[in-house]
Amino acid sequence: MIVCSRCSKENQDHYKFCLGCGAELPRQSSKPRSLSAPTPPGGTPSPGRTTNAPQAQGGRAEALASAPQLELDPTPVEPLRSKPVPVEDPLPPELAPLGDETLPCPHCGSQVPESFRFCHVCGDDLHAEASSEALAEASVDAPAERVSEPAVAEASQQATARARLVLIQPDGSEGESFSLSADRTLIGRGTGGIFANDAYLSPEHAEFRFEGNQLVVRDMESLNGVYIRIEPEVPIELFDGSVFRVGQEILRFEAPVAPDPSADGTQYMGSPHRGYLGRIALMIGRQTTGNCYPIPPQGIHLGRERGDVVFPEDGYVSGLHCRVNSELGHIFLTDVGSSNGTFVRVSNESYVPQGTFVLMGQQLFRTEY
Repeated sequence: MIVCSRCSKENQDHYKFCLGCGAELPRQSSKPRSLSAPTPPGGTPSPGRTTNAPQAQGGRAEALASAPQLELDPTPVEPLRSKPVPVEDPLPPELAPLGDETLPCPHCGSQVPESFRFCHVCGDDLHAEASSEALAEASVDAPAERVSEPAVAEASQQATARARLVLIQPDGSEGESFSLSADRTLIGRGTGGIFANDAYLSPEHAEFRFEGNQLVVRDMESLNGVYIRIEPEVPIELFDGSVFRVGQEILRFEAPVAPDPSADGTQYMGSPHRGYLGRIALMIGRQTTGNCYPIPPQGIHLGRERGDVVFPEDGYVSGLHCRVNSELGHIFLTDVGSSNGTFVRVSNESYVPQGTFVLMGQQLFRTEY
């Protein structure tokens, strides 16, 4: 018997590989075996000679010289299992387990009992071969798995993606991203994914599309609107009804509109002063305003600590945040280098340049394309 050095299982002397783990067994059995046949009493006859070897002590050297020499085969041994060698009868029937039928090894063709996991000639894992064949048959015969429609839509969108919205987290790091296709892409709470849990988003909030090489966003009459961050020190013109956001404060610009006097020429009290540019009203509801601040001819500054209008309780407003002033008869909003930016609400639709920050609901995104 040969004891496997890896799993300690006993194997027959003529086995080359362990039946327990498939490891290669030592070439010698537990009982030492002579490498050459025992020399007969009369000596070993040399090939082609009919006379016996000399018996005298003096002729011993000649007898050894004339005896056939053992020559080593210089051919290098090929790696294990690189070329299976068929064996006509590797396992005698009397050594096979009783009542166990034999099957041909798929690797070397030797007859191996069904209860053997490893081939005793080449060491091949018979169970692995059977498992791979069964898996291949199952994959061919099994019906194709049906892919859900959302998965198909997502894969199609990724394949045609031309831009993406990158979520900016409160600490300034990047979060998830949402692909924008070259065609129309609808964003809203009904879209699911990163938009599903934002209660400030409408079910259909905004639409993104491309016009040539320019990305365009359209507000789908959402309740809370779509805001675009303006560049620092780049004035943006305000029109009557324009809405902008400073920190958490939503403000609306209202141009001065003097009511017509009565038929007898009497002016209404509270009419706008001719020198004022208009006012900004703090929005506290969809059509409800809170405090209002008149804009004098020299304009006004907004901030948390300095300026004509301050919001000391809003930590998202910089010390000096933005200004509203008049130039050549037009009213402009300018960010003066705030940390969190000034955002203008899209009235209908607007171009969105590369790298622009877009505010929708409570989520801030950066466009990339």
